[in-house]
Amino acid sequence: MKFYRLASAIGGMGLLAGGLSSCLKAPEYSTTPSISFNQIQRRRYTPTNVKEQVLDTISIKINYQDGDGDLGLTADEVAAQPTKYSGRFAKNYFIEPFVKNKATGKYEALTTVGVPFPNVYNAGQYNGLYLHPTASTDTKAAPIKGTLTYTLIPFGLGDIFVPGQTVRFQVSIADRALNVSNTIMTDSVVIPPR
Repeated sequence: MKFYRLASAIGGMGLLAGGLSSCLKAPEYSTTPSISFNQIQRRRYTPTNVKEQVLDTISIKINYQDGDGDLGLTADEVAAQPTKYSGRFAKNYFIEPFVKNKATGKYEALTTVGVPFPNVYNAGQYNGLYLHPTASTDTKAAPIKGTLTYTLIPFGLGDIFVPGQTVRFQVSIADRALNVSNTIMTDSVVIPPR
């Protein structure tokens, strides 16, 4: 008798759990991607060969959500539809650096600050491609959310940033339908001395 009650209780809980899960609806997100800031991290790579330059990288993690899941773009997709994915949309991750002006305390676009080294920064120079975040993003329309980590190309002394600068980044993304997300600003990081 005890076994029967235990089996009935477990079966009832299973039906209740099944009933609850069938009532859960897929989230309703806009078909225009939405992003929010998650994390920024600077890492230093010191080579074992003393003749090689120390390099820094900056990784930016954002949270995303999209109603139809058409996120991510490959180089092959760009090549297959060159008319659609041209100009700005040859990339799908848009990022612009801002540098803190030590005199005013305000952040200024790096394009307006100028670079005190031979290298010049051009707007959009750090834009890039992020790939399909999941297998489902290239097979069917479905709402998705998750995190996306993007790492800037390594830079060294004399490259774009100067030791001691405080920098942050403005970020937005596009989906394959060319819908552009909201724009966010990251926290700041300081470029360390060499």
